[in-house]
Amino acid sequence: MNSSTTAFDNIYYKMLMQGQSLFSTDQALLATPSTKKLVAKYASTMEEYERAFVKSMIKMSSISGNGNEVRLNCRRVR
Repeated sequence: MNSSTTAFDNIYYKMLMQGQSLFSTDQALLATPSTKKLVAKYASTMEEYERAFVKSMIKMSSISGNGNEVRLNCRRVR
């Protein structure tokens, strides 16, 4: 379990590298070379993790309803 529940850090990735994930789906990130490389990078340096997080948040903030599907009910396609 993540011991830094109130901190914004890369402990999740460090724990994955140590085989201490909560779910098998999390540990599966180490099963393929491309995702294992990312997990290792984010575990080893907080700066890389922060950089990727910021980039992802900016990308997600640009998602709009124009040309994309926004569902009121995630289980149903109109």
